[in-house]
Amino acid sequence: MVSTCKIHDQKVESHSHMNQRLIARITGWTIVIMAIAAGFVFGYAMPEFTSLEQEGFLQTHIQSNRGLYIAMLAGLVFIQVLDVIASYTFYRFFAKDHRIIAAISGILRFWYTLVFIFGTLYLFRNITSDIVSDDWLLSNFNSFEKIWTYGLIVFGLHILLLGYLMKLHQRIHKILWILALLAGFSYSLTSSLKLANYNPVFTENLEMILALPMTVGELGLAIWMIIKGGKK
Repeated sequence: MVSTCKIHDQKVESHSHMNQRLIARITGWTIVIMAIAAGFVFGYAMPEFTSLEQEGFLQTHIQSNRGLYIAMLAGLVFIQVLDVIASYTFYRFFAKDHRIIAAISGILRFWYTLVFIFGTLYLFRNITSDIVSDDWLLSNFNSFEKIWTYGLIVFGLHILLLGYLMKLHQRIHKILWILALLAGFSYSLTSSLKLANYNPVFTENLEMILALPMTVGELGLAIWMIIKGGKK
């Protein structure tokens, strides 16, 4: 009887580790794919429409590059779907370390995603509305940027809690959870400064300085999840 119970417990434990391993790999690849999609959307597509040197040219530029604009919108929706997945899988992975904090962290990421989606609706208006003028189109870009920045403050809080969960996990290297805490603080700080319109030059330079730990912190965790997450 005792032997049977031990075998049953071993099977349950083995199944639990398999589930954790699968969740870790899904989470890791979700973050990596999201980073690639964000590189296209924010590094290539969006600057094509927001960095125009000529005034009065945006309307024509969107019309002549409609395919790229639609691809940018599709990329944003794709990122948001991945964010919802990450909200859940992060909670599942870290729930054993601290269920309440893991739940709050997941809720914060989901809340950020809802704000992100709401801001993106303004970008859809640029190709779905009969009202078309350069000032109106640009105001939609500005509305998206402002709403998304509000969301990034919440996202920063999510990353801060995630960094603490990484510390509690005890199997994640110290440098990774320190970078995650720094990344969370950086997101919330730079976004708050932007909204307060505090010294734009200083804010931009600070964001450039903090960009490295912000990127390394997230991608470092993603790579760890793919390689080691959930293993015994």
